Amino acid sequence: MEYLTHIPKENAAGATKSKYEGLSYTHPVKYYDFHIYYVHHNEESRTESDNLRQRLLDDFAIEGKEGAIIVKKLPNDKVIGPHITHFWEVDVVRPEVFIKLLSWFQLYHGNLSVLIHPNTGEPLLDHTDRALWLGPRLPVLPQVFTPGATGIPEYGVRRGKTLTPDTFDQHESSYHEDS
Repeated sequence: MEYLTHIPKENAAGATKSKYEGLSYTHPVKYYDFHIYYVHHNEESRTESDNLRQRLLDDFAIEGKEGAIIVKKLPNDKVIGPHITHFWEVDVVRPEVFIKLLSWFQLYHGNLSVLIHPNTGEPLLDHTDRALWLGPRLPVLPQVFTPGATGIPEYGVRRGKTLTPDTFDQHESSYHEDS
């Protein structure tokens, strides 16, 4: 995936630490992913998606600069599982930023479907039973997940480590120039 925002090298903790002491998700939720779906071969859908992503980058410019949101898009607009169509993604660790993103997507997702899921270390359940949807719910391909697979992807790091919910809080996301 192509990363449009990054964790700043000089303040990686600012990307993940809530500015409000004691504000956190319910264990084992560590962060959330927003998957914004569109149909690449449909110009109207693709344009709506591109415009929404640019509006998000404009409206959340500070959060993007802080690394509080990680915005990613697929190279060459290819489809990857468990998703059945093209998408771009926003990841967020800080609960106060999640609240802003959720309400923003509720207002502005338009004709696009948005899958919102926690990262708890159980990827199949996170993408299915624990998921929230804005717009029409789309199928997710559960066979893509390895049975019994566990782990949480390292936040904001391309090809980063897979962590457990218990080790996630002690881990500092490492900064990579190419992430």
